[in-house]
Amino acid sequence: MLLEKWKAEQKINLNYQFKKNGGLNSAYNFAVSMTNNEIFFRVDSDDSIKKNAIEEIKSNWYLVNGNEKLCGLVFLSVYKDGKIVGKHPFNKNTESNFFEYRNKFGAIGDRAEVIKTSVLKQYPFPKFGNEKFCPEGLMWNRIAKNYNAIYLNIPIYERENIADSITTNVVATLKKNAIGATAYYSELLNMRPRFSYFMKNSLLFWRYAFYNRKKLTENLRMIPVLSWFFIIPALGILIIDKIRGR
Repeated sequence: MLLEKWKAEQKINLNYQFKKNGGLNSAYNFAVSMTNNEIFFRVDSDDSIKKNAIEEIKSNWYLVNGNEKLCGLVFLSVYKDGKIVGKHPFNKNTESNFFEYRNKFGAIGDRAEVIKTSVLKQYPFPKFGNEKFCPEGLMWNRIAKNYNAIYLNIPIYERENIADSITTNVVATLKKNAIGATAYYSELLNMRPRFSYFMKNSLLFWRYAFYNRKKLTENLRMIPVLSWFFIIPALGILIIDKIRGR
């Protein structure tokens, strides 16, 4: 077994743990709970890191080390052709938080978050009944209430753009995990995002609220009053989804 060979070579401190599939969030929580290292960096099984990734993390960690207000470093993710995933708004190292980065500065797409393990242990992914997934943004936005991060213009993470990934099938995934999805959009809306972001996420809340098995009154209590009025246009999205077979 390859992992046993690496462990026998003793070139790296390798801690391999087997876990039955319980979904991405469950695996993430398990991994965080099993480590006592200072730094936590997740790499998905269908992605890879650049050759200089570890060196870039080590050489830039001083930017956050010892600062209790900073939770970690955020690097760029790129596709195999070198194109940045989504949109990155900064042209120099910038301190921000996970909510502000997207709400205020309009960032789009996945990033490579290198986070202090001590912070992640404070903010595990919540469990919603038998659901196996909730948006990562739920955890990041909770962290953003108390911590900033340093965003760097350095790519260290390479993503595969494959058709069966969670990101690609996000609509179907969130419908199957609608309680977690609506919890995410509810918390985001109550953080008072800019109006265009508020409108978009109000529609998305109702898009998945139709599937979370809660009463209408329960859903209404989860969101600001202004978001109530987006239920009608969200019905149009629901019809389009059904036509497209989503």
